[in-house]
Amino acid sequence: MMTEAPAHRSLPVDIADLGAVIERLLVGVRQEVMFLVPYYARTALEFSTTLVTELLRRGGRLRLVLQTDVASVPEVVEYTAWLGTRNVVPRLLDHVPVRALTIDQSIGMVFEGPTHRMMYTPSAVRSLCRFTELLWDRATPTPESVASLPTPRVERILRLLAGGLTDEAVARKIGVSVRTVRNDIASSMSEMSAQSRFQAGVHAAQLGLV
Repeated sequence: MMTEAPAHRSLPVDIADLGAVIERLLVGVRQEVMFLVPYYARTALEFSTTLVTELLRRGGRLRLVLQTDVASVPEVVEYTAWLGTRNVVPRLLDHVPVRALTIDQSIGMVFEGPTHRMMYTPSAVRSLCRFTELLWDRATPTPESVASLPTPRVERILRLLAGGLTDEAVARKIGVSVRTVRNDIASSMSEMSAQSRFQAGVHAAQLGLV
């Protein structure tokens, strides 16, 4: 039986102030941010490409445990693929009992509908961190088809093509043959289920590759 979310000593956070509170916390991230994600919400922090981009730019690590049915939501499939291009592979669990966030294993927050609770004692934070680690260990990585990682060369080719370079110019730029460039483009189109280069470019842009 799945372990239930632990009870915590905590302080309520007004939802109107939540964004500002989290933003201030994330500025100071030194190691990692971890989310437990039981459902999809378009505006939720854990689905923010801006947040992830800034976190990774500063050398931080992102971990997510997604409830399995959440991973099948079309927007989440796209987001997970985008994460894959940044070497972030979420894990899946049949049941995620609570939406929660930990930062550097020193700050914790539990999201409870219209109210949110900030952990304010070391013991409460440790309890939440142990709980999130337990779920992480029990979860399994997202399927390769969902979180496929393009090679750095393919990613660079897509960027150069998006910049208007011809196949020949791209080949000269990265030091490979024109045939290699065209083979990589064809493979990328197949992986993205794209029927044309234009469609592949659209998909690449949606995933943040270009």
